[in-house]
Amino acid sequence: MTTNIVITDTNLGDGSIERAVLAGDFAVSRFDARTEDAVLDVAGDADGLLVQWAPITDRVLAGLPRLRAVVRYGIGLDNIDLAAAARRGVEVRNVDDYCLAEVADHSMAAVYAHNRRLTTASRSCADVGWTTAGIAPALPPAQDPVGVAGFGRIGREVASRALALGFPVHVWDPFVPDVPAGVTAHPTLVELAAAVNHLTLHVPATPQTRGIVDRAVLDALGADGHLVNTARGALVVETDLLAALDAGTLGFASLDVLASEPPEQTSAKLAGHPRALVTPHLAYLSTVSLPQLQRRAAEILRDLLTTAG
Repeated sequence: MTTNIVITDTNLGDGSIERAVLAGDFAVSRFDARTEDAVLDVAGDADGLLVQWAPITDRVLAGLPRLRAVVRYGIGLDNIDLAAAARRGVEVRNVDDYCLAEVADHSMAAVYAHNRRLTTASRSCADVGWTTAGIAPALPPAQDPVGVAGFGRIGREVASRALALGFPVHVWDPFVPDVPAGVTAHPTLVELAAAVNHLTLHVPATPQTRGIVDRAVLDALGADGHLVNTARGALVVETDLLAALDAGTLGFASLDVLASEPPEQTSAKLAGHPRALVTPHLAYLSTVSLPQLQRRAAEILRDLLTTAG
């Protein structure tokens, strides 16, 4: 019996990598379905889904009677209703072992660029001219502490890089009781922010973490502080961030993710802000990471459906 696989949506290629993994008794169809109705239109007979951004809600799950498994291209699962999937017996997985180095490198590049004042200096050259006037001198890394919020795989990679470059490292993660030697743990995010110059976010977007970076955290980070977000835009209260950047109560923000992508409303104001360096959600991107993501997603789905019989 043929097992039907639907790639609901992806900008990662033509599906040839997935088809190679799912050769044999799997029939693979690829679409660009990014709304509930579109998914329901194309996936009615699907046994498994490969999903990038499509919303897999309770309504969608209810309309896919054959569905047994969903695998998301990526680490985050915030576009999938996990509780509804569990109620309906649908297995959900992510690809949690890809792009770790890429995201950690991007995060540390942002930290180091701000430490060396690269963005500020480049803009000053364009707007003011060939002068160092108005550009703050760089701090030695040993005097420029980095805070890591979320000490999972990527957070640990960031900490390792920061330590190797000579930055003191502080962390906050309520689910990780022990940290390595040379790393300082803090009981709250506000206390972490108060202890560092750079705060880099590496936690998933869940009901408990949405909006955790608010005015209190930004005030604690302070006028010399630098926020780095390569995780999820929903972690940050963007109105608070915009107000802090406008007022100068936060020094700078390096954002690879925004609450709305492409940027709208407050996100759009952040994307063009003179105190922000914004990139279009590309921290994961490398010549290695994308094929790895496609292959691993297909392998995970194949194994789920094969095991489930």
